[in-house]
Amino acid sequence: MSDSDGVDIEDLLTAAQIAGAGDPEQEIEALQDLLRAAWGLMSERQQADLVESDEAQAVLQAEEEEGEEPDGE
Repeated sequence: MSDSDGVDIEDLLTAAQIAGAGDPEQEIEALQDLLRAAWGLMSERQQADLVESDEAQAVLQAEEEEGEEPDGE
């Protein structure tokens, strides 16, 4: 998937890796910044479509499960 300038998502992910310069925390920060910028450019419908996607729901579900306390304590 690329725009009219020939930039695609893989280019952006590579740029985030380079920005991280081998530091996973910096790479994560770059990816978060990129996602925030993309979110700001999206219409409300595009934002809803993303949040409702299977991929986003899987991530949100995993986050929810990670925050739960194990039963039986």
